[in-house]
Amino acid sequence: MIDLLVRPDARRLIPAGTSRALRSRLGEALRVLDRSRSQVALLLTCDGEIRALNRAYRKLDRATDVLSFHQQELAGVSDPAGDGIFLGDIVISVETARRRAGASRLPGELARLAIHGLCHLFGHDHHRPGPAKEMRKLEQRLLRASRG
Repeated sequence: MIDLLVRPDARRLIPAGTSRALRSRLGEALRVLDRSRSQVALLLTCDGEIRALNRAYRKLDRATDVLSFHQQELAGVSDPAGDGIFLGDIVISVETARRRAGASRLPGELARLAIHGLCHLFGHDHHRPGPAKEMRKLEQRLLRASRG
């Protein structure tokens, strides 16, 4: 199950149908991972809120594109502890995503960021080359599979 909250400032920036498509793509990604019983919360917000979260939790005083807050540390998508639980929160700044991708490519960028955040909830990271390559492969697989 995907719980989705779109802040009013973010809602005015996204095309109609984008929220529904994001919920669908994340749900499909969970299905592909055999985790369709698991839950994720997705928040679409703007730079001010994500900057405050980034400052509070990562000690970085700047806006970023996506943050993930896992509820349980998992050792990848095959970790049995990730089945049927609330995995955590994914927070995306629509403003930052739009600046980086452009208005016309925003829906695809939001989908990419949501999948990227989902990978983080399963314990994947991209700070070292080996794990980064593994995470990127998983992202690409999930993006392809969730296109429908």
